[in-house]
Amino acid sequence: MSGRRERLPATISIDSGVVLAYLLGEGQVGGLVRSEILTRGSRAVYCPGTAIAELFYILSRRRGEAFALEAVEALLGSGHVQVASSTRLDIEAGRYEYTRSVSLADCYVLALAKLLGTAAVFARREEDLGREVAERRFDVDIIFLEDLAKG
Repeated sequence: MSGRRERLPATISIDSGVVLAYLLGEGQVGGLVRSEILTRGSRAVYCPGTAIAELFYILSRRRGEAFALEAVEALLGSGHVQVASSTRLDIEAGRYEYTRSVSLADCYVLALAKLLGTAAVFARREEDLGREVAERRFDVDIIFLEDLAKG
């Protein structure tokens, strides 16, 4: 299962790029995150701890550590996103890393989606994940917000 969907499911697993699109004001994708994902009560949003680490790292490089810390703390304090962590998640992420040519951070998002029985949501098609999606189906739905933003 992979590719484009017309709507986001009630429960989703998100990548750091989803939050980055919102925080950095990335056009239609950032607007979609604001209206469909980070709106109180719109859906249950989960992310692995690796996504938080990646979010902090990227924001620190782009806007400085103080901004990154404030943004991450605000996100976690908002209650919009639940951070998931477990040994089952680690093992499933390792399984994806072993069988697919995708970053470990993306493997965690995919693994969390699999464990939750929902879709993995990414802001954009990055090269490695896009190639893997094109070559062989995943056992979870993958949604790229850039596809939804295009209409």
